[in-house]
Amino acid sequence: MKEKLKKIKNSRILSLFGILLFIAVCIGVGAFAAYVQHEADPTECAVQYFRAFVQKDYNKMYESLDREEGYYINKKMFCDTIRKMRESYVIDTYEIKNPEKENGVTTVTVNCENNQTKESRAFIIYIQERRKGLQIVPDYYISPGQMMVENFSVVVSSEEQLQLNGETITEKMADITRDKSGNKVYRMKGALFGDYEISATNPYYAVNTSLNLKKADTRIDLTKGKKTANEKYTKEIKENVNLVINQFYKAVRDRNPDRKKLQQIFTTKKIKEKIKELVEKSQEIVYWPERKNIDKYKVIDMKIGKIGYDIRYQQKDKTYQVVCSYQYNYVSSTDTALYTSYVYRLSGTCKSELSITYGLQKDKLVIRKIELENKNKKDDE
Repeated sequence: MKEKLKKIKNSRILSLFGILLFIAVCIGVGAFAAYVQHEADPTECAVQYFRAFVQKDYNKMYESLDREEGYYINKKMFCDTIRKMRESYVIDTYEIKNPEKENGVTTVTVNCENNQTKESRAFIIYIQERRKGLQIVPDYYISPGQMMVENFSVVVSSEEQLQLNGETITEKMADITRDKSGNKVYRMKGALFGDYEISATNPYYAVNTSLNLKKADTRIDLTKGKKTANEKYTKEIKENVNLVINQFYKAVRDRNPDRKKLQQIFTTKKIKEKIKELVEKSQEIVYWPERKNIDKYKVIDMKIGKIGYDIRYQQKDKTYQVVCSYQYNYVSSTDTALYTSYVYRLSGTCKSELSITYGLQKDKLVIRKIELENKNKKDDE
């Protein structure tokens, strides 16, 4: 038996089998290496991104981004930026270069040709690779790093949440900690450069500011800013102010301080009496008391200009102090006199400042106080 095994061991068949096994292993290793090299090529990722750019599919470009936790990438801002960039490119033909890697950064350059002017412009795509666990072939994403500002932070009071351009910032978008005073500190590793509307909000008020973000290590402190109504109550306040002004001047034009649609806006007898007083005072602006036969005049034209709003939240008594500034032009006239065919007219411009204090009753706005200041400039006749 031992001699048979010895013969098999020394036989050419075994040697041939060993050689074939070695060749198979080499082929397998080579094929695996070729597969890894092929799959590890980021060019396809870059090609898909560039095609979306050519086709103006900005949503697809956004979905291709590497959105790592702690980085804030506003979709609308990104799409708007890319849209403006696309408008500056004329792409008749293009050439995609091989990927280049330097200092750990992979880039793919696409040369875009304008056939009419013969000008060439480079579109550079930055690639980020990610591996999960023991993953051999990495996943590739587009890196927005060249469009971002590093280390952006905002400080808000403990009971507030941070919003950037109307979007609430979550723990996935920023590192949220507390400082020694208990204030919330939102730290973003990176954020797109550009214009931001920044708000610290809670269910009743907001602290707002604007920022053109373009520098690294930018820090904004909203803890001492002016408190105004949050988005919900700002909308409701403006709607109510517009209703008050609309019904108020209808009452003025009609000489009707008891106008039902105006009176029903208010909830207390004191405020109802106050609004009647203000209507009567405003009647003297469009119907001049010193004018003869003024009771025969009617307002035939009144145009109210754009309303400016200043809304401040008083945290102590939980009220909204609203000051509205506007002006209106008016024309009042008599009917044509049959015996003279003459029409008597008067006109002018009035600058007004309407002040309203709103309180909350079961989270609904109610008017607690109202005042109106007028400055009338009569037109020369």
